[in-house]
Amino acid sequence: MSIIAALTATVASSAVLALALPNEFAFYGIPILGAFCLAPYFAAIQRTKSYRSAALLGFFFGTLSHALSSYWLFFFRDFAFWTLGSSSIAYGGLHALLAAYLRRFSFGRESDTALVSAASAEKIRTLRPFLIAATWTVWEWSKSTGFLGYPWGLVAYAVNEVSVLTQIADATGVYGLSFLLALTNALLAETSVLASPAFWSLGFPMNGGITADSDRTERRSLFNDQVFRSFAVLGLIALWFSAYGVFRLSHPTPTVDTATVVLVQHNGDSWAQGGEIAVIKKCEDLTRKGMAKATAEGKKPVLVAWSETVLRRPYNDYKPFFRKNPPKDPLIPFFAETGVPLLTGAPVVLNWETYDATNSALLIDPEGAVLFSYAKSHPVPFAESIPFWEYQWMRDFMSKVVGLEGGWVMGTEATVMEVKTPSGRPLRFGVPICFEDAFASVCAGFFKNGADILINLTNDSWSKTVSAETQHFVVARFRAIENRRVLVRSTNGGVTAIVNAEGKTIASLPLFTENTLVVDVPIQKSSASTTYFILGDWFPALMAFCLFLVVVWDFSRTRRKETQPSSELIPDEE
Repeated sequence: MSIIAALTATVASSAVLALALPNEFAFYGIPILGAFCLAPYFAAIQRTKSYRSAALLGFFFGTLSHALSSYWLFFFRDFAFWTLGSSSIAYGGLHALLAAYLRRFSFGRESDTALVSAASAEKIRTLRPFLIAATWTVWEWSKSTGFLGYPWGLVAYAVNEVSVLTQIADATGVYGLSFLLALTNALLAETSVLASPAFWSLGFPMNGGITADSDRTERRSLFNDQVFRSFAVLGLIALWFSAYGVFRLSHPTPTVDTATVVLVQHNGDSWAQGGEIAVIKKCEDLTRKGMAKATAEGKKPVLVAWSETVLRRPYNDYKPFFRKNPPKDPLIPFFAETGVPLLTGAPVVLNWETYDATNSALLIDPEGAVLFSYAKSHPVPFAESIPFWEYQWMRDFMSKVVGLEGGWVMGTEATVMEVKTPSGRPLRFGVPICFEDAFASVCAGFFKNGADILINLTNDSWSKTVSAETQHFVVARFRAIENRRVLVRSTNGGVTAIVNAEGKTIASLPLFTENTLVVDVPIQKSSASTTYFILGDWFPALMAFCLFLVVVWDFSRTRRKETQPSSELIPDEE
């Protein structure tokens, strides 16, 4: 394959992957594209003539796929170059390394040494698509965890609306779907290359001997058998996932109680000049509308939820201000009017001299007292938390070059809040803030501390795009399935919604509208914890361990090759 053809295939894969994921044309993605969006890229890598060429393809794929699927990062205030530009280049570099590793499984590698028997070569050929799928799964896992984790753009999200497949997340997490789709793409790539006449003209010998036409015929038969066996295994995996999904959907998680909540979507910007007071007033008006609707329906809400960063001033330190503002409709008297606890976002200052503060969620009672406070523990890297901030050179760089003056102090405890339901049963909930609901480990921490449900507070309206809102929602929805618990999202622009334990959206509000959602939230809870809750990311960890064994084996056979007399060696393709 020429470099032009390889680059064309790589660009096509980048574009198709972006279309498979939630985007501006298909708000929740196009599931069928997830089955072959990576195939042209995998095929191009497999047919490259050098690791350098593979790395070049990887750089183009990483840069383009990230820029096309996360283009909305361009709208993050005035930091477009840093949020979209630098991150795209960084992913290009990481994908260059990944592509070079993927090439270790390229066509013909199984015959690069006389020390590999025909039986071993056949095993390598059979396992190749599974090794590629395992590598891709480990990659998506590694990019989604840790301080720099960015769990967006996973191929698994292409099938987020295919409920019969997504149910497997309570066992394998989202990475089971990553493996399934990556395997499908790897097998299609393998089939496309094996069907190419150019491949059969390469003449790789089966046993280290001289290739003949009869040998090509024999190899074609063997490769056909290999492809058949591989697709048969893929079919069994897909059947397993589907059968499990049918079972789970027909046996939903039991509902132990219900609670009425009022979710306010104000669609405002509290960070704009004079925006805080305007947003608070808008939230008050929408809350009254929601409470009136609940009363008309004979319901008594247990909670009102506003979005992240509605209050820009530290609530406890500015109580005198909030007793008088907004003018003619001050906030603290408003609490008493509703008679219902309010959950909202606000900073909490830890040290006024250094202005160390947390991005927090507060549960405030009708008398204006803070009942619970949770400080965000997983920051947006280089925006909410800046590494090496203690050094002057970093502060100078971030201030003068990037334009950031500092970040938040991170919390250390997964605080579980509590209100009473009409039945008298306590409703315990965790409050992941903004993109924290994209991280399985953060959400699991709340459940380990006794939470019954999650209530996420988010401010994504800066993105100005539907795809940014729906991508975030799609990522978060898997947290409900993984733990078989309900997820509630209260946002300023969307997606404000209730997701049940099977990942189904019970109710939601239209994006970028001012509205109130009054809904009975089911409290679903099983007697037993899910496999994923107990074992976490065991599936990608297992894939990583298997790849480690492959690396050890590959290294050992290479060493054996190097110790053999040169007359016994077949020249490497490099």
